[in-house]
Amino acid sequence: MANVANDNITATYSGADLNEIFYEPVFRSDDIMRNYRVLPNVKHVMNVYTSAALTKIVQPYTDCSNASGSQNFNIDDKTITAGRCRVALEQCSKEFFGTYIEEMYRSGVDVMNVEGTQLGDAIVNRAVAGVGSDIVRLAWGGDASTSNYDALTGWMSLMGSDTTVNGAKVTTTCTAPTAPTAGEAIALIRQAYDSAPAALQQVPAGEKKMFVTPKVFNAYLANLEGSSADLAIVNTQDGLRRVSFRGVELVPMYEWDTILTDLNPAIFVDSASNYNNGVCYCAVENLIIGTDVTDPEGSFKVFYDDLEEKMFFRGYFKLGVQFLYPSLVQWGLCI
Repeated sequence: MANVANDNITATYSGADLNEIFYEPVFRSDDIMRNYRVLPNVKHVMNVYTSAALTKIVQPYTDCSNASGSQNFNIDDKTITAGRCRVALEQCSKEFFGTYIEEMYRSGVDVMNVEGTQLGDAIVNRAVAGVGSDIVRLAWGGDASTSNYDALTGWMSLMGSDTTVNGAKVTTTCTAPTAPTAGEAIALIRQAYDSAPAALQQVPAGEKKMFVTPKVFNAYLANLEGSSADLAIVNTQDGLRRVSFRGVELVPMYEWDTILTDLNPAIFVDSASNYNNGVCYCAVENLIIGTDVTDPEGSFKVFYDDLEEKMFFRGYFKLGVQFLYPSLVQWGLCI
């Protein structure tokens, strides 16, 4: 059972340190609703039907016998399975004995119950932030064969097993693949952009994203610093800095570093070697997250148990992912 408290907390009381203790940096790599397509009504398994674009269907008319050369309107079927996920955390109030946080306890027989206190709210907020980052980590890196990733099968695994997506992957030679230079980063991004399927190129720039590893993102920023490109490509919206390449927003995926440390996703393998810097150029509508917001058993709740003298955090929800079209995604690796 996970313990959300830090061991051996020591602090000098100053009256304004609580957030600094509990709101430790959590890499929230992106806004889920803004960067992905969310299906809120997946009860368990949903069939997602796709139809490839029809091309070369206009033929000359000769006579009725020409009808024998007609083509089929094909419908392909993919499934998205929203499996049940669980968050189980507990906190014993004893962890805070002898610290200034003890001053925030309740009084009387309810002294050990931190529910509804500033301390309790901080723990809940920290847990919710952790759930948010975990959803992104699992959506991309979910792998049924690996502990802590086996809640679902993520996009990296799905795309890595798709022969079309994996076969179309492009590579850029980097002097040190673990630390791409500014020139290598922009070369990789350019190659992924220029090699993208025609269907992806036709999607409006505002409806696409370039998901990149943090080192590629930071190296790309070096191309912009101190140049007029700062004004054209870097802008601020809603208080957030957003960086673009040819009008397509770059999203640094900090959770990818965690995934690549723990796993060797097939999509990051080239010639039997594992790499850890790359880019996924994709249409937003192509990446689906499925859940069921109407599930009566889906909830987040906090409660205190007098018998165990602990506060418990429980979360239950459904989660699954899928991608629709190989023609709307392009991967690139720094090798």
